[in-house]
Amino acid sequence: MDAGFEVVDVVGRPPSWATMVRRGLRRRCGRCGSREVFETRWRLRERCGGCGYRFKREPGFALGAWFLNFMVLESVHLAGAMAYIVWLSGHPGAGLVAPLLVGAVLAVTIPFLTYPHSQTLWAAIDLVMTPMELDEIVDAMDAMESVRGGP
Repeated sequence: MDAGFEVVDVVGRPPSWATMVRRGLRRRCGRCGSREVFETRWRLRERCGGCGYRFKREPGFALGAWFLNFMVLESVHLAGAMAYIVWLSGHPGAGLVAPLLVGAVLAVTIPFLTYPHSQTLWAAIDLVMTPMELDEIVDAMDAMESVRGGP
């Protein structure tokens, strides 16, 4: 995917919010859809390898990604607790050890599995809430030109 820059990047419309969020959920750049966003499974690059978009635009970026990850975990725990309460109504003598163990295992595995997705999703949500300004677009263009060996 060649993500060159043209006048349309500055005066044109960015992708829709739904497109950006969908890209973020798929571990892609919300701006261009590139897969070149991770250094390792856990670490976002400073910039997108496809368009030069700076992911961590301000201090505290990781807090948003952490919050999304936490909300997924707590939603699963709530659904599990509700399911256990319903199941317990038909089995009044059931113990509490198994549900607690399941909850503990989920508390470890869910964040492990979903953190990379939460980082790109948060970057996309941040881009939806705060569209790139002209200086950021120019900065991204300059970063891509330096990577490609341009002028």
